[in-house]
Amino acid sequence: MRLYFLGNTLSQIGDHALWLAAGIWVKELTGSTSKAGLCLFFLSAGTLLSPLTGLLVDRVRRKPLILVTNSLTGLLVLSLTLVHRADQVWMIYAVMFLYGLSGTVSGSATAALLPKMVPEELLGRANGLSQALLQGQRLITPALGVGLLALYGGSAVALLDAASFAVGVACWSLIDVDEDSPSPSGKHWTRDTAAGFAFLVRTPVLRQLTVTLTAGIFVMGFFETLGIAIVTTGLHHSPSWAGVIVTAMGITGVIGGLSAGVLVKRLGPGRLTATGLAVTGVCALVLAVPDDAVVIGGSALLGLGLPFVTVGAVTAMQLNTPNELMGRVAGVDNFLVGGGQALGIATGAALISVLHYRALCYLVAGVLALATLYLTTRPEQRHGAVTATRTAGTGGAAVTTGGATASRRLVPLPVRRRRP
Repeated sequence: MRLYFLGNTLSQIGDHALWLAAGIWVKELTGSTSKAGLCLFFLSAGTLLSPLTGLLVDRVRRKPLILVTNSLTGLLVLSLTLVHRADQVWMIYAVMFLYGLSGTVSGSATAALLPKMVPEELLGRANGLSQALLQGQRLITPALGVGLLALYGGSAVALLDAASFAVGVACWSLIDVDEDSPSPSGKHWTRDTAAGFAFLVRTPVLRQLTVTLTAGIFVMGFFETLGIAIVTTGLHHSPSWAGVIVTAMGITGVIGGLSAGVLVKRLGPGRLTATGLAVTGVCALVLAVPDDAVVIGGSALLGLGLPFVTVGAVTAMQLNTPNELMGRVAGVDNFLVGGGQALGIATGAALISVLHYRALCYLVAGVLALATLYLTTRPEQRHGAVTATRTAGTGGAAVTTGGATASRRLVPLPVRRRRP
């Protein structure tokens, strides 16, 4: 697990440094703000194929897939060292699209492997620590990515990211994971792909979480636009003051990630997710107050709540999904929730031109309050975690029939009663 967290954290540092620098790099080369904004568009577009990449994750061994995917992506990033002119910007767009695509592969494969790497009772804490490290590295990646770009150009950022991939691949190569080779299902690939969506629909815990998160993450996408409006219109600062908001979120995000790993065992994944949505909704109201100290406090609250949402949702998926379906279920969930976020960012950017930012803050708070109310009133979420990821057997040993792994039947188990 030390190798996992080391490789994952360093890889994410390289990822976010490049993502933040890419738009500025395009702006410097072309002078166009709209062309700079296309970097995020192409990165998001790559994730829209996640239902198909989820099928790939479930059809091959996950660790070799991660090694190959990350190695190829690292080499792909190196091609950006050839970009020096405005007419070469298409290369940045292509890399960002393929970056998003590879991220769906490695992300789904990692989500499927993690339950095989830690005991079930520690799965929530592992997800919480991952979130804490993710939030912590965001304190340094803006300065790292933009600083390297300003001093040495985009090629330096690309080299940093490629090096982070190399470290991640080295760490994964040293991790010993016991995983079976998947057996062909004999079904057409379209039916295999649809199996993830079908499982998500017929499993109440996951269906409720996905519906709630799609709506919640949609309005959270407004924060991408609201951040600038709050700083400039509400507080009358320059846009660069938004760095204070990011810093406040990063500090409390570490606390949120660490505490989420403990709370998920007490509350259960569904109720932890609802708690995160409630905290974020309160934050939206606080951010509407035009006062520096209040906004900083609201930003800290947002940083605290977001890990609750992520850790709760990811842990629920891992505990309620048979491992042989994990890639496809994660792919469909990423498609729905990620698509909702992208649509929310675009909607927020459109609404800010016709509505005052405070009205959007109230709208976000209202939707998140409804989402919290819906999730907390579902009896399936109050049961806590449901275990379905472990394979049937005694003492954790997998029972296989004809090469296929047999999964346990879904059985509700309150988290507080589970013993190691």
